[in-house]
Amino acid sequence: MRRPTILVTRPAPEGAATAKALAKTTGLPVVESPLIDIQTVGALPDMAGIRQLVITSRNAVRAYRDLNGPDLPAVCVGEATAAAARDAGLEARAIGGDAEGLIDGLINEPPTGPLLYLRGETVRTDVAGRLTAAGIETREVVVYRQGLLPLTDAAQTLLADRRPVIVPLYSAQTAAHLSELVDPRAPLYLVAISEAVARAVTLPAKSKIIAEAPDAPAMIRAVLATLRRVEGVDGPH
Repeated sequence: MRRPTILVTRPAPEGAATAKALAKTTGLPVVESPLIDIQTVGALPDMAGIRQLVITSRNAVRAYRDLNGPDLPAVCVGEATAAAARDAGLEARAIGGDAEGLIDGLINEPPTGPLLYLRGETVRTDVAGRLTAAGIETREVVVYRQGLLPLTDAAQTLLADRRPVIVPLYSAQTAAHLSELVDPRAPLYLVAISEAVARAVTLPAKSKIIAEAPDAPAMIRAVLATLRRVEGVDGPH
């Protein structure tokens, strides 16, 4: 039986880097089909008095720089986002591995506000509202839009086949969109970066596992664990 293929649906530029890393680590073929198109939108508000930025994605970092935002300290979800912020010239620190962890961390050690939350047009967690309700004044601004994309022809062909497909999912929006796009014939093995992402995907699957941490290394480990499961279940005995 043929080995599985990995389907990567992350937007650029992370998607290409993810596909390369997974291909190198697993030795499997990888099909790329970005399902989200990230576009910088809007304008920044009056930044006078803003003490810190709150950033939950690398997309927000890039959009903030596209909008010529001033150098301000930033609190970020996860080390990858913090590293991107530092690469963009911001003083940044990571708190928590997801939006919930960031909110809890800021509430436990309240910073001096006001803060400005840089977000996409579509979000699942009201970061600014919850921080403000907890006594930490937090404003918000939409700095990017997540436009939905169709599957590529290669991805549609892959999902219409009967060989196994491993699908790592990195956002709830992508997971939900993929669920609306296809009724796959291929046996799917889903890998979600968080519980929220796992809940968002409603596709029938042979298995669905959640990475032990919401970061790239944990996702690679989860994909490798899934590969062992695929070969154990579907491979020759």
